[in-house]
Amino acid sequence: MLIELRISNFALIEGAEIQCGPGLNVLTGETGAGKSILIQALGLLLGERAASEQVAAEKAVVEGAFDLKDTPQARIFLEENGVPLDDDTLIVAREVAAGGRSRVRLNGRLATATALRELGALLVDLHGQHEHQLLLQSEAHLSFLDAYGDAEHEKKRATVRSEYSAWREARRNLDEVTSNEQQRAQRLDMLQFQASEIDSLAPTENEDETLSEERARLMNAEKLRESAGACRDLLLGDEEAGAVTMARQALKAAGEIEAVDGSISSWSKALESAVYELEEAAAEARAYADTLEADPMRLEEVESRLHRLNRLKRKYGDSLSAVLNYRVEIEDELARLNIGETEIAALRDEAEKRRIEYSCVAEELSKSRRKLAKKFSSEVEKQLHTLAMERARFEVDFQADEKGGANGNDKVEFLLSANPGQPPRPLARIASGGEISRVMLGLRSVLAAARSSKQSTASPENRVPIIVFDEIDTGIGGVTAEAVGEKMAELAKQFQVFCVTHLPQIARRADRQYRVLKESDDARTTVDVRLLDKKERVNELARMMGQESAANLRHARELLKK
Repeated sequence: MLIELRISNFALIEGAEIQCGPGLNVLTGETGAGKSILIQALGLLLGERAASEQVAAEKAVVEGAFDLKDTPQARIFLEENGVPLDDDTLIVAREVAAGGRSRVRLNGRLATATALRELGALLVDLHGQHEHQLLLQSEAHLSFLDAYGDAEHEKKRATVRSEYSAWREARRNLDEVTSNEQQRAQRLDMLQFQASEIDSLAPTENEDETLSEERARLMNAEKLRESAGACRDLLLGDEEAGAVTMARQALKAAGEIEAVDGSISSWSKALESAVYELEEAAAEARAYADTLEADPMRLEEVESRLHRLNRLKRKYGDSLSAVLNYRVEIEDELARLNIGETEIAALRDEAEKRRIEYSCVAEELSKSRRKLAKKFSSEVEKQLHTLAMERARFEVDFQADEKGGANGNDKVEFLLSANPGQPPRPLARIASGGEISRVMLGLRSVLAAARSSKQSTASPENRVPIIVFDEIDTGIGGVTAEAVGEKMAELAKQFQVFCVTHLPQIARRADRQYRVLKESDDARTTVDVRLLDKKERVNELARMMGQESAANLRHARELLKK
């Protein structure tokens, strides 16, 4: 239940604090007074999109306090999302900056607008004026009917969506290899040419780096040989001047010392190791010098291969590793494109199999809908009969959707006969504004009861607890208005109901009535909201009848006594 709603700097409302109660909460006021602004503010708390033009200062703030004692599904959602909950009270706060940026807090913790929308769907059913137009669009009727279904019906819908997705994927796989043979052949030719070009050179990982090093050696062979020879001569030299000879002499002297003083054994061994390493280095320098000689032919081969490898890198990657990876990708794509007739036949079979499976589950869903439609039509008719449409007939017309889709192969349209002797016709063609309002209220009453029933498997309170109607009374009056008011009061026994209305027949049944008043001076226009006491309600009802005359005031008192 919504306990309290606070609004600041939102549209024309500088500040408003509304204490809400159980049952029927009615908002009244002159046309254009700003009643729908309150519904828009409530919509923000449910995650609806925020607009910068609704911000009257640096930021607009809307806060709502909800009692979740009888709303376990909302408590579970908050627990799963790490939102603390004390005493079953939830504080939702939505800030909208002048630039349009929005911030959401749930019990002081930041949350996303997406999370708020999911939570809002568990708390409130909001039925705004746009739904009247939605009811005139036959494309929306299927969702109304499906919403009436039970868990088994929803399971069938989920199966249809899954099978349709599988069928669409199978068709896509088949289309890839059959839809454009010319394009496929061109792609095959290009990939085969690229594969042949790479394979003809047969590059190996890091081959270009190895060849670059060899080219450097070949280009500097003479200089390198001279340097290697100098290294060898300095190490070996003649019998007196070579580094190896001198190191051997030092080792001999160290040996003589060690024979007397063993404490030098560590550096004596180090000197011995150095002699061996110098001898090995000298041998390697000699061998390296022997391998070096100018080889113009080999240098030309190396440069030619490097040139070809660099061409591959320019075309297929910035390194030979990237080129080799691309070659693997080519192989994978060639395998897919070189699919044979056997494989194509298999894809056709798979697509047909998926189509048949989809058709079967779609037909089962259609049967479920047709069975559902009978009960749905009967329940809606019962509601319409209580709304001063005693002779109304309501039907659900089915047409086949040849293409099929994620929602199955049904097209449905609601038909209405408001008077005896008239055949049922589409709502958009025959229904008046007042009839549309009553049909919408009847539908919502049926769907609310169904939703409550579906969500009551674990607990009778496990349901969406709040219903909001924004000007559901369009185009009605008199006896019909009394019937609509009675229906509102009936719903309010099960739900907390908020209703924007212009009709005293509905307002009189409110458990709480709020007046929305627009006030203007030379500088600004503001909207004020206040809870009416009994005397103020009498005056407001009289105003809603036309004027606060003695007769209307007397009638208003009588209405409230009822």
